[in-house]
Amino acid sequence: MRALPIAYLVLAAVSFGATFCLNKLAAEGGIPPLAYAFWQTGLSGLLLLVIALARGHRVPRNANALKVYVLVGVLGLGLPAALLTFVAPHLPAGLVTLVLALSPPITFLLAVAFRLQAFLWLGLGGVALGFAGILVLVAPGSTALPSSEALGWFALCLIAPCLYATANVSAAVFQPPSADSVALAAGILLGAAAGLLPLAALSGQLAWMPHGVGDAEIAIGLSIFIYAGFTWLFLEIVRMAGPTFFAQFNYLAIVAGLGWGWIIFLEPVQATTILALVLMVLGIVLLSVANSRPAPAQMGTK
Repeated sequence: MRALPIAYLVLAAVSFGATFCLNKLAAEGGIPPLAYAFWQTGLSGLLLLVIALARGHRVPRNANALKVYVLVGVLGLGLPAALLTFVAPHLPAGLVTLVLALSPPITFLLAVAFRLQAFLWLGLGGVALGFAGILVLVAPGSTALPSSEALGWFALCLIAPCLYATANVSAAVFQPPSADSVALAAGILLGAAAGLLPLAALSGQLAWMPHGVGDAEIAIGLSIFIYAGFTWLFLEIVRMAGPTFFAQFNYLAIVAGLGWGWIIFLEPVQATTILALVLMVLGIVLLSVANSRPAPAQMGTK
């Protein structure tokens, strides 16, 4: 039933788009970035684990499954969450959301490099449009960045789509095991927390105690449920409609993130941001079309 994947896609985009504002609230409330990422992935994973066990499903624990949990969890959820929380106080939340648009083009480039996908000029056009959107944001005279100092912070947050893309390619190479979506989501989130644990401990950011119920505490509480729901929704959408359909999540989440930034922080949406968004969305559309075309047999697509 096509209506259910569409509903799931919209719900995933709207909820995940809100995490960029929650990152900002958590950072401004004093939660260390690695602690924030560790506790939100760990507790959301435990929540899903309890639900999976209550439903009679176990988390797959073979060697390939553990690779997927750590690689996809750490690269696709844990490290990006910590990084974007670190830069959040220095940039508008809506602007940071635009980094999602670079995940598909970087994924395409990595997939071609690792021979997981055929090279297509249409895909290269999508890559070019995505990076053109970034150039619009950072060009001299752009009103998207609040100050010249913000350019460095924006450049730093561009590491996030590289991590997302690496997680996408890792999932294609190792292929998540066939399992109940709740159990698999629990494994991915707990894998993210396990990968973040030594980083948080060595940096002294593991311990964090809430101080009453402020914005930061509300942010981490909401993010636990959002990450649990989003990870499950991602797996369900891919299972029902495929990864190409899920690619539409990127521009829906960007629009949602800009909307949440306006609602929560009253962030104005600049004309240059809209132009960059249009270019990036067109790039994602071209990449979606390119990805929907069958690759040659020798490419070994997965």
